[in-house]
Amino acid sequence: MARYKVRKSQKSDEKKDLYLQVKRAEKKEKKEYTAYFERLTDSVSLTGDVAGEMLVFLSGRHCMIVRNFISVTEYTSCKIRLKTKKYELCVEGNYLRLAYFLPEELRIVGDITGVSYH
Repeated sequence: MARYKVRKSQKSDEKKDLYLQVKRAEKKEKKEYTAYFERLTDSVSLTGDVAGEMLVFLSGRHCMIVRNFISVTEYTSCKIRLKTKKYELCVEGNYLRLAYFLPEELRIVGDITGVSYH
């Protein structure tokens, strides 16, 4: 019975190296694009919505619409916390709930007593 020695092929190592190089290039390109986009928005004074900033619309004490958030980090009837690019938005009040929740926008209803940024 013949014994065969199993060894990694040089081609698979080359494929892994190529894959890592592509991933590094994509990451570098993404960073450069983000920096370029920030410089561009600063130079032409674009509004926050176009630049990807979070927008908050407060209608009285009972309704709030938030756009361009990343995620909801805390959700109770007294406090709702939202994560954004640069900070965290905290909405406090009584009987708070999400009237609707979309990937780019949500609506908070209830008795809103305070809004703060952390």
